[in-house]
Amino acid sequence: MPLDPSTIRIVLVHPQTPENIGMAARAMKNCGLSRLVLVRPAEFRSAAAYRPAMEAFPLLDGAEVHPDLLPAIGNSRLVIGTTRRGGQDRRPLITPSDLVREVLPRVLGEEVAILFGGEKDGLSRAAVDRCDVLVTIPAHPDFPSFNLAQAVLLVSYEIFRGTAARGVGANKPALASSRSREDLYRHFEAVLHRIGFLHENNPGRILSTVRRLFGRAILEDREVRILRGVLSQLEWALNRPRDEKGR
Repeated sequence: MPLDPSTIRIVLVHPQTPENIGMAARAMKNCGLSRLVLVRPAEFRSAAAYRPAMEAFPLLDGAEVHPDLLPAIGNSRLVIGTTRRGGQDRRPLITPSDLVREVLPRVLGEEVAILFGGEKDGLSRAAVDRCDVLVTIPAHPDFPSFNLAQAVLLVSYEIFRGTAARGVGANKPALASSRSREDLYRHFEAVLHRIGFLHENNPGRILSTVRRLFGRAILEDREVRILRGVLSQLEWALNRPRDEKGR
């Protein structure tokens, strides 16, 4: 079963330049992608965006527009963020070719969202925290930052090259939805707080690592139910009276 480009959502988060939105649409069209999603974009239904889009203007006409990130992600089974920044809370970082070779074949036929941040600051910390996998584009260390449309082109091109990749077939188990994964992460956070593992004032770094760990695993529905069951059992044990625990 080949990779289906129609399942890929290219999500531009707060793009500030209509020209970049148009050029990103053109890059997608060049690479066989058609699902453009915009979060709080600059005005883009204008000559400034249509001119560089060239024959990709239908992507601009049909773009989804959302006021915030969650509806833009929709029911994606995997959320991928693009970033040039490192740091402990953004590890591990994989390349676009790693993404196509090792990750996307495991989610064939499922909705996938790939997030690109705005021109000035990239993806916010809150947006990164929503990502299961983080991708970085290798570049010269003296000038590692790509223009937004360039980044869309490079990632889209790797996807285009990988459209002939084959995966596990039609009988693979159902993957967990974005909502069920978020419920798992919240449940995990609550239990870690209960047992004193997280610092009340700064839980983010540990939780980002947990999110990335589960993101790389690409959890199935059944696996999420098992993990939620384990967490519920832990909560039950924590709630038992002390004298019962000693019996």
